[in-house]
Amino acid sequence: MTENTNIEAAGMSASTQPSSPPSGFHKNRSAVWDHFDVENATEKKDKCKYCSSLIQYGNGTTSMGGHLRRCKQNPNNDSNKRRKTTTTPTIDECDILNSPSASKFYQEEARRALVEMFIGEEVPFRFVESPKFRRFVHALQARFEVSSRTTLARDIGTLYAEEKMKLQDFLSANCGRVCLTTDTWTSIQNFTYMSLTAHFVDLDWKLHKKNT
Repeated sequence: MTENTNIEAAGMSASTQPSSPPSGFHKNRSAVWDHFDVENATEKKDKCKYCSSLIQYGNGTTSMGGHLRRCKQNPNNDSNKRRKTTTTPTIDECDILNSPSASKFYQEEARRALVEMFIGEEVPFRFVESPKFRRFVHALQARFEVSSRTTLARDIGTLYAEEKMKLQDFLSANCGRVCLTTDTWTSIQNFTYMSLTAHFVDLDWKLHKKNT
C-alpha cells in the first residue's frame, strides 16, 4: 500500500513540473530557451512564448534563434522596434518614393506644381514671398528657386493660356454644339464673382460639363 502511494505521489509530482529544456542540458544553456516552452520533449518540439509557433529544435538551438529573429510578436526583435517607431507611408507616398525620379529634381516641374497649388488652393500671390514659406521650401528641396509674386503671376497666365488651348482642341474634336450657363454671386467681402459652365454631348452621345 505504501509503495502504491509513493508511485502515485511521484506521478503527481512529475505532472505538475513546469516545462524546461530537455534533460542533459548543462547549466550554461543557451538564453534562447528563455523564450520557449517545451511542448513535446519526445519529438523535440518547443513553443514560442510570443506567437505560440511550434519549432523543432533537433540537437541545437539554431532553428529557435532563427525563429526569434523573424517572430513579429517578439518585443525584443530590433526590426519590430523599428517597425513600431516608423510611420507607415500612404499609398501616394509609396508611389513617390518608388518612382525612378524620387532622387532627381526638375526645376520646371516643381515650378509648375507651385503654380497649380496657388491656383487650386486660391493662395494670395504675396504668400510666395513669405520668409517662412521660403524657409519651408528650402528645407524640402534646397535646389528649388522659389519664384517672386511677379513671376508667379506670369506663370499662372501662361498655364491659363495652355489649358484654354487644350479645352478648345477638346471641344473641337468631341462636339459640335456647346451650351453655356452662368452663375453669379457676391462674397462677404462684397466681391462679385461669375462662373461659366459649358454643357455638350460628345460623339458617343454622352453628356459632359466643364466649369470655370
